[in-house]
Amino acid sequence: MEIRWFRSHTSDVVHLYQEQQELPGRQMEAFRNRTKLVKDYIAYGSVILQLHSVVPSDEGMYGCRFLSNNFSGEALWELEVAGLGSDPHLSLEGFKEGGIQLRLRSSGWYPKPKAQWRDHQGQCLPPEFEAIVWDTQGLFSLETSVVVREGAFSNVSLSIQNLLLNQKKEFVVQIADVFSPGASPWKGAFVGALAALLAVLAGLALGVLQQRRRCQEKLKKEAEKREGERGQGALHPPPEVPPAVQ
Repeated sequence: MEIRWFRSHTSDVVHLYQEQQELPGRQMEAFRNRTKLVKDYIAYGSVILQLHSVVPSDEGMYGCRFLSNNFSGEALWELEVAGLGSDPHLSLEGFKEGGIQLRLRSSGWYPKPKAQWRDHQGQCLPPEFEAIVWDTQGLFSLETSVVVREGAFSNVSLSIQNLLLNQKKEFVVQIADVFSPGASPWKGAFVGALAALLAVLAGLALGVLQQRRRCQEKLKKEAEKREGERGQGALHPPPEVPPAVQ
């Protein structure tokens, strides 16, 4: 009996089982050490081939053929590969063009994903920038950014969808109105309080410096006075006492 798994042609061997032996030497190089034949129900005409470490290049047409002394059969099917990418990484880039720029990156998608920004009302936000590129493993990496302008501040969401799996990953970020680049009473109050705080700190720093300078001058004068006293003692030694008269 022979069980042959193959790609579009029978000569393109994915896995071969022949005369109760598996023949890995007949496999295509791309499938070596990646297949496992499950033979638990082979007596009932049922086998399973497991394919590990799936990559996008694995998708396409496959076939399986049974051959024995009294039976032969063949089946063909198409294998589809799908990858649900990594969790999105979001960064706040700062103020730009009267709004706040958000940038998001995600990798490991297959096939090419679809991204959509939305505001807190569910309305679509046009991306400022979007790039979807292939990586070295044949998967897709996504990078997209949007500028959220005043009036849309609140919940902003981005959904990345895998159309083949009909699954998506969604990321929601809350942007407070206080971060709006436009004028606001909160922003003015914050700036005023910051200026007052800086003025107080500058006054305290100046007072500390002046006090330190006065202390240094006082110490210098005391040192000079001590030096002068020592000098006078050396120039005028005490008078000698005359010897006692017998």
